[in-house]
Amino acid sequence: MRSRGVKRVRITIRGIVQGVGFRPFIYRCAKRWGVSGYVTNTPEGVEIDAQGERLENFIEELKTAPPIHARIDALDTAELPPCERSGFEIRESQEGSSTAAIPQERAMCAACEAEFDDPNDRRYRYPFINCTDCGPRYTIMQIPPYDRVRTSMKHFAMCPECEAEYTDPSSRRYHAEPISCPKCGPRVRFLDPSGEEREGDPLQRAATMLKEGKIIALKGLGGFHLMCDATCDEAVGELRRRKRRAAKPLAVMFGSLEQLERSVRIGRTERELITGAIRPIVIADAREGGGVSSLVAPGIDRIGVLLPYTPLHALLFETIDFPLVATSANISDEPIIARYEEIVRRLGGVVDGILDHDRIIVNPLDDSVVQVAGEKTVMLRMGRGYAPHALPLSRPARKSILAVGAHQKSAVALAVGKNLILSPHIGDLGSIEADEYFERTVHTLKRFYRGKTDVMVHDPHPLYSSTRYAAEHAAHHYAVQHHYAHILTCMAEYGLTQKVLGFAFDGTGYGENGELWGGEVMIADVHTYERIGFIKPFALLGGDKAVREPRRIALSLLFERYSLEEVMGMQIPTTWAFLPHEIRQLHHMWSKKLNAPMSTSMGRLFDAVASLGGFVQHLDYEGQGGMIMERHADLSVDAPFAFEVNEGSIDPAAMIGEIVKLSSDPANKGVIAGRFLATVEAMIGRFADVHPYLPIVVGGGVFQNRALMERVYRRFADRPFFAQQRTPINDGGIALGQAWWGLHNS
Repeated sequence: MRSRGVKRVRITIRGIVQGVGFRPFIYRCAKRWGVSGYVTNTPEGVEIDAQGERLENFIEELKTAPPIHARIDALDTAELPPCERSGFEIRESQEGSSTAAIPQERAMCAACEAEFDDPNDRRYRYPFINCTDCGPRYTIMQIPPYDRVRTSMKHFAMCPECEAEYTDPSSRRYHAEPISCPKCGPRVRFLDPSGEEREGDPLQRAATMLKEGKIIALKGLGGFHLMCDATCDEAVGELRRRKRRAAKPLAVMFGSLEQLERSVRIGRTERELITGAIRPIVIADAREGGGVSSLVAPGIDRIGVLLPYTPLHALLFETIDFPLVATSANISDEPIIARYEEIVRRLGGVVDGILDHDRIIVNPLDDSVVQVAGEKTVMLRMGRGYAPHALPLSRPARKSILAVGAHQKSAVALAVGKNLILSPHIGDLGSIEADEYFERTVHTLKRFYRGKTDVMVHDPHPLYSSTRYAAEHAAHHYAVQHHYAHILTCMAEYGLTQKVLGFAFDGTGYGENGELWGGEVMIADVHTYERIGFIKPFALLGGDKAVREPRRIALSLLFERYSLEEVMGMQIPTTWAFLPHEIRQLHHMWSKKLNAPMSTSMGRLFDAVASLGGFVQHLDYEGQGGMIMERHADLSVDAPFAFEVNEGSIDPAAMIGEIVKLSSDPANKGVIAGRFLATVEAMIGRFADVHPYLPIVVGGGVFQNRALMERVYRRFADRPFFAQQRTPINDGGIALGQAWWGLHNS
């Protein structure tokens, strides 16, 4: 007979509750509290039918002590009539239209690492060791729910030993879908640049090549790394030459934390990120004489660093004692390559060998890149371990909304059910490969959530590939202004809907008046915005060419303030970068407005100051000018340059005059950079003082500048201030803001 105190409830849990050991955790909790019933994965999350006298204790443990990588967004209960039964079981997953959050990749955990290092363990030095706390997840998923038969591991039949662990609820490998061992799992092989397999120990072949200064491609969790000796100028220089990557910084993987700290300085938060469960690339300050080649990050004093996060990486570092460049295997800013055939076809002339394995990567995934500013994380590229990123919604989306993002640093977002999902980093659109990968990512999200798209939201720029896609594939599609979308993205991350004071500072985006915006101040909510401030428009002499040549932008700003004769007579870095007749030609272009589109961009203003101060005249990658200035900035300088604000227009003419006076002496570089950052902070402060009761929201690529972020964090420490931490603050987050608008306006 049932006790009078017996109760029965149905518990539904949403969040990251699949692929993280949640069902065996529930099973153990049920045994501990004498609860009978069952647990199963559903398309929405996890469902539990629980009966017992101590249900309150059972539910409290679910809420307060879930598995380390789980995230509970909602836990709902419904009372059921008690029934006759005993025991607790884990049932097969239910299929159907999914709204569950997708599990994410984790670096090798401590328990697996202990087995990996134990000569008596059957998985000793096994390159694919994993459990419910670590290993691949999204990268091997074909369709949810997350079960082995729906992953690329279905091609590997489990041996009896692995199957025993997989079916034992007391094992930490219970339903660890990528479970395998040397008897039954994937294998590593070494290929030459043509794709032919070579005999011998693959790891030894790879290590020998790296010691000889050669370049290899290594297949990781989400794609291939290009790797070479990070301490060797010749090796790094050859990688740059072959990949045609002149100066953009390269990431470096270190074999241990001790080795890493000999090359960079890290604080508490950076150390936690570097050694944590995700192990992203973390931007850190380089130590002088730290041993890493100066060609890894030319002209700047910061390096993207990471530790090995797969057992295959760890095995490689057992045979070498120097750090390795670990950059994504791709062309320029295109998507990461995940198949060896593509390495052969597209990068066969770049690599000297390929360390491959036969576990298929279903969904390619770049390494995530983060930095720390004011002890807070700034997401620069969202990939492994963080993506796809699911934001829980307080109420279900009334329509399925697909937001297709911007053009650079592409990502897409989907609002469906009670989740708003931001995809991993895709890359810059415009190439055949990138546009195809963009469409594959869209189809992946649709496949995972099994729903048709009711509405699409996109950028208004008519030439963006994403804009064309929306127009061609949706009967109902809406454009959201680029910089408004930056503000909305931050609002989405924090669940804001009310009016805010937003600062959207980036390179360029399509403005409503035909100009290229990028230094925008807005009062905005989830429905609309009012543009209340902007950088006074200036000409980009030569259009896109000016984006690559800061000297052209600086010259345009000089023409705004000085006569041609005065500019010709200046002895400053910008004028030294031109021949006299070139200055005259560009003045003619400026005066006649020939191929000189107007811009309000804060990013382009950064570039102009980089030219005037003698930091850089030609750019090899976006944001290079700001990064070089940050290296030289005297951060003790608090006095901003002069500027005026007239009816919302921020006029930097007075600042340009002050910089001209300083720039003839190279010794003033630090002062120029420091005072310019103080000036940007002061511009923000000017508008913030006028609207003291509005929360402040910032977004856009300019806020990737660590020194600037630290300034604004300090300035607004006592005021509601919001900056993204979990999603990209640059264009990689735009789709999230577009979807947030769609949720409130569709």
